[in-house]
Amino acid sequence: MSLLGPNDEDKYKIHDEINQIVNQRLGLTTLSVLIFGTVIAWLIPKDPDLVKDGIGAFRYITSILLILVLLVLFILVQLLTRMLRVLTTYLDETGSSNWEKDWSLYRNQFKYLGYTKAQSLVFMFLGIISAGFPCLLCAAYHLKWEPQTGAIACFIIGGLYVVFVIGIGFFGWFVNEDDLRRRWKELNDK
Repeated sequence: MSLLGPNDEDKYKIHDEINQIVNQRLGLTTLSVLIFGTVIAWLIPKDPDLVKDGIGAFRYITSILLILVLLVLFILVQLLTRMLRVLTTYLDETGSSNWEKDWSLYRNQFKYLGYTKAQSLVFMFLGIISAGFPCLLCAAYHLKWEPQTGAIACFIIGGLYVVFVIGIGFFGWFVNEDDLRRRWKELNDK
């Protein structure tokens, strides 16, 4: 049995769902910037005289935890993106939206910087600053890199985070629109 396709009420519902997902993605990106700013402000020493020798494990651990929180939020944005693609490819496959057909064609023909890539740039930037913030503190307050294991862990986790964000955001790891389109086509051809 092939897909029945949406009726007019279904189209409205699907379009509302798509708009809601787009808004949620933007909200999560904004929340990420807010959390980042709050944690970074919290990590700056209020009284530089109290910070003596090393940067301390607390700041490394907090930077690592910030990276992990950003990772969770980025993954949530990507899960919403996948759900968004499920809905848009359905509209495309059922011929219910000329816009989705045209938008898909445009994205396949031309490179553009929007939505997922722009959000990925924000998450990438936040991750780089989060991993490098202990370095900035060491330079600004003339501190030692102690404990050094904290610095190493912060750089490794930050580096993995950036690779993950670039892979998903710019190379489409785990979100394959063509695969989703193929699935809807298989259902429609039955």
